This record gives sequence, structure tokens and C-alpha cells, in this order.
Amino acid sequence: MAYNNSLARQQKVIVGLGAAIGSFVMGAMFPLYTTLLEDVQLPERAFWELETKAFEKSPTVQVAVQQRVDGFTSTVVELQKEKEKRLTFATPAHFAGKTIEDVKLSAKQKVIALTFDDGPWPGTAPILDVLKKNKVKGTFFVIGRHLQLYPDMARRVVAEGHALGNHTWNHHYHNVGTETAAKEIEDTAALIYKTTGAKTSFFRPPGGVLTNGLADYAKSQKMTVAMWSSDSQESSQPSQEQLIKNVLSSAKSGGIVLMHDGGGERSTTLRALPVIIAELRKQGYTFVTVPELLELKDKELKAEAAAKAKFTKPTSVKPKPVKPVEPSRAVPRSLHR
Repeated sequence: MAYNNSLARQQKVIVGLGAAIGSFVMGAMFPLYTTLLEDVQLPERAFWELETKAFEKSPTVQVAVQQRVDGFTSTVVELQKEKEKRLTFATPAHFAGKTIEDVKLSAKQKVIALTFDDGPWPGTAPILDVLKKNKVKGTFFVIGRHLQLYPDMARRVVAEGHALGNHTWNHHYHNVGTETAAKEIEDTAALIYKTTGAKTSFFRPPGGVLTNGLADYAKSQKMTVAMWSSDSQESSQPSQEQLIKNVLSSAKSGGIVLMHDGGGERSTTLRALPVIIAELRKQGYTFVTVPELLELKDKELKAEAAAKAKFTKPTSVKPKPVKPVEPSRAVPRSLHR
């Protein structure tokens, strides 16, 4: 027993001595390690200190950096302006506050606008697929409460380059007062902007009713009330063949075609749409949005006004200067001697 106690005391002494030696070694080595680490980091730290001092002292470097910053800022601003322009569906001044069914264009242009009402809707997606496949841009008149339900569909409409129009919040046909009309249109406009970033000056009254107060309010806000010249008559549930005939029989240059992507089952429209696009292309039509259609007419009107002004501009002819007649220096006969 005494032997075991002695052995245990010896082990404790050895362990304690080892711990003391280890602590001494670590204490001696740690400052050296820290110094070596600082020596390794010193070149990098010194480099950045020199770079900072060089930047502060060199006007050339500062100007170059500032130019790059300014260039980047300018690019961002330009991109933002371009985005706002792309998402602003404005009406030309000539059409502000007016109702249109079509526009009369020169014989050189054969264009037509396809429009779709009552979305966004689950049925909007396949309509967009057809338009994308055929490289056609359309105009979608959206209902506020539908936009509230399917915001992603509206974002896709805008992202794929189509135009947006306002089709009220509730799609009512009955007469409304000014306050209700304002709410129907303004609430929809606000949600369009909040959802897609787009602003639109185009309005289509539900059912094409122009006398219930909605169209009057839109015109008071300088919006263009966009009706149509070609009706697919989907409400009568035509066959695919009849729907195609309804559109093609009334198609004309500068015309606006009424179809629907929402508000109900639109499979017939979906099947008819590729045929309508193909047939109109065979007839030489180019597809435009309603804003683009009015821009084309606006350019024609401006060109006609400029030509007329040039033709009727009076030519100003400067009168030739009249040389004054000097009085005669001859001596009067009565003064001769």
C-alpha cells in the first residue's frame, strides 16, 4: 500500500513538472509567433497604406475613379429612364380625351392591333404563348380585381412587351356617379403601377358602354377611350370557324380587334388566334399595339402639318433701298446777271 502511494506521488510530480515546462515553452513562443504573423501581414498592410496615400495625393487617380463612378451612375439613370419609357403607355396629345374605334392611316401602312379584355386570368398564359410564338405584340385591358388575383400574369404581359390598358375594377355596366367612376378607374391604375410599374392612358369601358359615366370620367382625365372596329363576338359563343370569320371579315388597316383572354373559358379564342394571325399576315398586315397605332397616326399628322406649313409659308421679299434724290445745285435763272 505504501508502495502504491509513493508511485502515485511520483506521477503527480512528473505531470506537474511537464505542465510547468509546457506553459514556459508556450509563453516563450507566443510572442515570437505573433511577431512572425505580423511580419507576414505587414507587406499587404503596407501596400494598401501606400495605395491609399497615392490615391489621396494623385488628382489623376481621383479624377479617373470619379469618372468611372459618374459613368456608372449615368448608365443606371439612363437604364431607369428607358424602363420608365417602355412601361409608360401614353396617348399622343391629339387623341387625349377622345374616343377611337380605329385610325385612318396612309395607304402605305397596313397595320392592325389585337386587343384582349378581362384579364389577367389563368387563360392569359396560353394566349401569351401563341403571341410569343408568332412574334406578335398585343394590348391587354385588365380588370382591377382580376389583377389582384393574378399579379404574376400581368407582370408577364409587360415583361413580354405587350401594352396595358385600364378596364375598371369591377367591370360594371350600370350607371355610376363621378366618385364611383373615379374609384373604378383610379384604383385599377394604382394597382397596375404597383404590380407592374406601368402607367397607361388607355381605357376601355366594360361592354363598350359609353354612357354610364365611366368613359366620361376617363376622358376628363385625358385618357383615350379605345373601342374597336372588329369584334370577334365571343359572347355569342361562336364556333372556331365563325370567330375567325368575325375578325377577318371586318379587318382593316388601322383597325382594332376585340378578343378576350379572361373572364371565362376562352379555348375557342385560343384555337382561333393562330389562324387569325396567319391569315392577316397573308393579307399583308403588321401587328402593333394600340399605343403604337396612335403613334403612327400622330407622326402622319405632324408630317402633314409640317408640309402644309412649308407650302403656305409666305416668302418675304426685301424691298430695294431707294436712293434719295439730291436737290439740284443749279443756280436759279433769276439770279443770273
